[in-house]
Amino acid sequence: MARRVLVIDDDPTALRLISYTLEQEGYDVTTASNGRMGLSQARELRPDVIILDVMMPDLDGFEVSRQLRADPLTAQLPILMLTAKGQVSDKVAGFHAGADDYVVKPADPGELIARVGALMIRASYAQARKARVISFVGAKGGVGTTTVAVNVGVHMAKMGRDTAFVELRGSFGTGCLHLNLRPRASLGRLFYERENRTSREIVTALMQHTSGLKVLAGPQQPDEYVEITPVVVSSVIDSLAGSVQSLILDMPVGASPGWREALERSDFIAMVTEQEPASLASAKMLLALMKDYGISPASVGGVIVHRARSAAEMSTMQVSQFLELGLLGVIPTAPEECASSLRLGSPLVVSQASTAISAALVQVADRLGAEQVTLQQF
Repeated sequence: MARRVLVIDDDPTALRLISYTLEQEGYDVTTASNGRMGLSQARELRPDVIILDVMMPDLDGFEVSRQLRADPLTAQLPILMLTAKGQVSDKVAGFHAGADDYVVKPADPGELIARVGALMIRASYAQARKARVISFVGAKGGVGTTTVAVNVGVHMAKMGRDTAFVELRGSFGTGCLHLNLRPRASLGRLFYERENRTSREIVTALMQHTSGLKVLAGPQQPDEYVEITPVVVSSVIDSLAGSVQSLILDMPVGASPGWREALERSDFIAMVTEQEPASLASAKMLLALMKDYGISPASVGGVIVHRARSAAEMSTMQVSQFLELGLLGVIPTAPEECASSLRLGSPLVVSQASTAISAALVQVADRLGAEQVTLQQF
């Protein structure tokens, strides 16, 4: 894939020279002749590097840089300021506005290419350190998605893996009931009034469970209910994925633009379903929808939750074959253990550590935490 650079400069001659220099090195260059156009292009294209002039008539480069850093969609993009303003105070102002590097015009072509390349290498290192994003999707409501996701997160944290759990839900989130947490902040409180939040605001809203699991709770009150938009999803993922090893998303039921954004940005998706016909029909439909989105079937695994035996239930093998899906695990029926866990506000992998249901949840967590996820195939 071509490396993409966005050049924002109101000088047509500078745009031509910079574009030519970079295109000769194989870069895909897009240009913008003013700050407002540059902001729009940056949000749409998400370039690998932005080269930004300072002296522009509508929005100067300092303000463009500040707005790029304040927007979760563009906050992590590398910015190289290229300008005739070469005083030390100008450079300091550029770094304070969010620039990663600063070059004074006229820049030597070799230096410009070297600095752009260095920024891309640094960005690739940061990308390599990003969390594995794991989405837990329920085939329908009530199948136990939050229970599975919370316990997987707690076990990962107990094993020393830096893990964050986010209830990516617009309505009441029950994760804190499993963890006996009293959230001082929630997803709803963060995003109720506006979609754009800084990384600092989102990280500050995290609570920490005794296991070490970091938690961003879903809405806890009716006035906190919020729409999970693509911007909300990007804000959360971009803010948290660079600071933890595993980011677990407890997904809402039903497709939406925000739901799609989360799944497309996930490294792995755990589909939680029961073995009864309604759950399986819903799971089949959601898997078909994911396929339409271009999500690889290899990045999706099933988690079967047993509720109660009935003649209508498929066997584990039949479920896997019906859904054409490898399995992360099978969670056995354990109503008393689940009720006790909720009553105590202590996750199953903690309060019921010696039980079969805990062992099954640990297996799912270990598979998702491995360097390469392996699935049980039929």
